[in-house]
This record gives sequence, C-alpha cells and structure tokens, in this order.
Amino acid sequence: MTREQFITLCDRKEKLVRNELGYSQEKMSALLGLSKKTLVEIEKWRASLGWQGAVALCTLFQNTREITLTFGPDVPLLLRALSEEIAYLQPVESPHALWAAVLSIGDKTIEQNTASQLYRVRQQDKTLGVSFALAELRKRMSL
Repeated sequence: MTREQFITLCDRKEKLVRNELGYSQEKMSALLGLSKKTLVEIEKWRASLGWQGAVALCTLFQNTREITLTFGPDVPLLLRALSEEIAYLQPVESPHALWAAVLSIGDKTIEQNTASQLYRVRQQDKTLGVSFALAELRKRMSL
C-alpha cells in the first residue's frame, strides 16, 4: 500500500466512519480540523483529506468497524510504515493484528497482515522486521 492508496481509502471511508459514530458533519469536521465545506467536498469525492487528515481519521477512529475492516486493528504500525516511506522498518510489536503465514523457513515465518497487507518476519514469537515489500523482507532476513 502506498500513501496515495491509503489517502484514497480514507477519503472513501470518512463518511462511513462519521455515520457509524452518528456524528454530524459539523462535529466530524471539527474533530478532523477541517471546515464543514471541505468535509462536504470530501464526502462528494471532490476533495481529499490529504496525508494529515487521513492520519487524523485513522488515529482518532482506529477502533471503529470501518477503519478496522479496512486497515486492520494495528493502525499505528501501518501509519509508521507509511510515514517512513522506506521498504523496511524495525519492528513494532502488536498482539492485536490479524496475520496469516506466507512462508516458513526453519524457525522463521513470514506473515502478512490481512487488512493492511504489511509483511513481518517472526522468530519464536518475536518480530524481526516488517515491510510492504516481500522481496525486501526476504533479502534482509536471508530467506
């Protein structure tokens, strides 16, 4: 997932999150630091939250159904990976994400987050590295 893809998904989910919470456009725009006019344009898909607005949406409402189903329950890890804009990051542990095994070699396993598509390498219940690029992760972990 790229930043642009993330922002586009957030643009499309904002109104669904607002409706899920029962918030008015006035309340939601105030929480996101936007004018009501801008929020209306975003909801009509004529404007964008941009990076900061998308991060605010996901940070403030990471436990909503819409955000969890779209990005998974480990939003801080996803945001960190997107903000670094690099292929590989040092790990951040989270027991709440939904991970599926992709490849196992020896005592190392590559897993993929089912929502964000982020990969991680695990060894004996410890995360060694994470990346959106499977090839980069395999190279760094010599798998």
